[in-house]
Amino acid sequence: MPLNEAADGDREGADAVVAVETGRRGQRLICEGWFASHADSGTPGPHLHLRTSDAEPPVLRTDQLPTLISALTTVAERIDRLWATDGDQYAAEVVLRSPDPQDPGVIMQRRHSRLRFTQAVFDHLPEVMRLLTEASSTDEALASIAAFLGVDEVDVMVGLARFDLLTLTRPATEQRLQVLAGHED
Repeated sequence: MPLNEAADGDREGADAVVAVETGRRGQRLICEGWFASHADSGTPGPHLHLRTSDAEPPVLRTDQLPTLISALTTVAERIDRLWATDGDQYAAEVVLRSPDPQDPGVIMQRRHSRLRFTQAVFDHLPEVMRLLTEASSTDEALASIAAFLGVDEVDVMVGLARFDLLTLTRPATEQRLQVLAGHED
C-alpha cells in the first residue's frame, strides 16, 4: 500500500515517499514505503517499492547514485518509523483479514476473473478498441471501457495493461470458454 507523497525533506511524521531525478530527461525514480508488498502476496511489514514517473526502466548516472542511496535510506527510516507506530493496527485491520492470496480457492477465483475479463473484451472487441482509440486520455479510456463492460476501472487498467492478444486466438478462446463453463460463481 503506497503512502502519500511528501516533501523530500525529512521531518517527523513525513510520509515514506521520495522522488529523485534519473539520467533520463524528465524521469523521476519514486521510492515508496509500503505497509504490505504486492510482490510477495501482501505480507505485512515495512517494504520499499521503486517505480518511475513514466513507467519506463530507470537509468541513473553514476553521480546520481549517492542521491538514490540517500533517498532509499530516508524512505526506509520513514516506513520503519510509521510501521512502528501504525503497523500492528494496519496488519490487524487490512492484511490479516484479507483472503490468503496463496489459497488455491483465491488463486482460482483470480484466474476466472481474468478469464471473464478476457472473454468480455473478446466479445466486444470492436467497441472496446473504438473506446480505447478515441479516448482523449487514459482516464477517459478506463472510465468508458469500464462502464461499457460493467466492471471496475481498476479491473480495466490491470486487465488491459497485462492483456495478451494471443488469448484471442480460436484455441485459446475455446479453452477459456470451456474453463468458464465449468465454473459458476
